[in-house]
Amino acid sequence: MAQVTIYVKESALEAAKIAASRAKISVSQWFAQFAEAQEQKQKQSWPEFFAEVDQLLLREPEALDGWNELLKDRYTGLGVDAPRESF
Repeated sequence: MAQVTIYVKESALEAAKIAASRAKISVSQWFAQFAEAQEQKQKQSWPEFFAEVDQLLLREPEALDGWNELLKDRYTGLGVDAPRESF
């Protein structure tokens, strides 16, 4: 098993210690579980990812408002697409 050194704010470390204590595991095990959960999320398929996002939107519509704000002007000033040619 690999070893890592991480640097976090003192407040984040305290939060991790509390979470590990509640789970009755070491801080090292808590971080390992967190990393493994992230690994599993990265392995999920695109349909599962979008289904998760859709569920988030249904539960908390305001959670994605930031994305809408970020992307609202995405295509502004790009002009009109040229007609596509058939082959």
